[in-house]
Amino acid sequence: MKKRSLALIVIFIVIAGLFSGCSQIDAAKVKLGLKNQDFEYIKEGRVKKVVIQNSRDRGYKFVVTNPVAISELYDILSDAKPVDSKTSLDSDYIFRLEEDSDKVHEFNYVVGLDKKDGGNLYSKDKYYIVTNRIDNDILNNFTDLRTPKDFNKLYYTFIKKCIDRYREDTKNNDKSIGININDDVDVAKYIFSYDLEDFRKSLPSNVKLLKDSNDSCDVKETVITTGYKAAGYADEYKYNGIEYDSIYKSIVTFYDNNTKDTKKYYMTARYKNGWNITISDKKSSDF
Repeated sequence: MKKRSLALIVIFIVIAGLFSGCSQIDAAKVKLGLKNQDFEYIKEGRVKKVVIQNSRDRGYKFVVTNPVAISELYDILSDAKPVDSKTSLDSDYIFRLEEDSDKVHEFNYVVGLDKKDGGNLYSKDKYYIVTNRIDNDILNNFTDLRTPKDFNKLYYTFIKKCIDRYREDTKNNDKSIGININDDVDVAKYIFSYDLEDFRKSLPSNVKLLKDSNDSCDVKETVITTGYKAAGYADEYKYNGIEYDSIYKSIVTFYDNNTKDTKKYYMTARYKNGWNITISDKKSSDF
């Protein structure tokens, strides 16, 4: 009996020491700026619901109420590093942390941002650098978002290829072109600010992404996705006797603000052991 009591005491001391050590480590992290105490209200159990909404597609949102998931979010946010400034990029998601008292803590979040670019999670007066754990552990686990195959590769390549085709057809090499993707609602949830920034940097000086659909430019290029199928979503797609397992379709319209001329292109990509891409100014049966 004495041996058993002694063993229990030893176990208790070891556990107490471990908890004490964790507390000391956490305190040291706070002092070093590696950990923050701004999200303790989550740890205290006051947040019962987290609403995560896509910033570009307001109809796309999901709700997290699972206590384990909310606890995981606390672990991630408490490890976020407070910084003095936020990124200049537009947010990809809005996080709303709702307390029982109807108090809401709202943060903007930019997916996959590099640390040198400033805080990628921010409210009106607080900025944090959050690791991509929030993408891998939270967003990927709780969304049904399945990005169409090679979306970034196709989407931005299509836009540039269409500009080349338009300049070749119209000989308008000197006119500035403004790219409008703000109205492309079907793929808005697949577009992220960091990818947009990379695309923006790759554009020549007389081509720009329009912040607003009505921003000034000589020629406006409007991109509207009319159909896509992510790999694994449905049965294979047959065209001209060939079965393709992925397809992406888009209509791109160029409008010259000076001459009022309009030029339209129909872009299709079909995947079967590689992409078969076509750009045509003639509307096919696909559309």
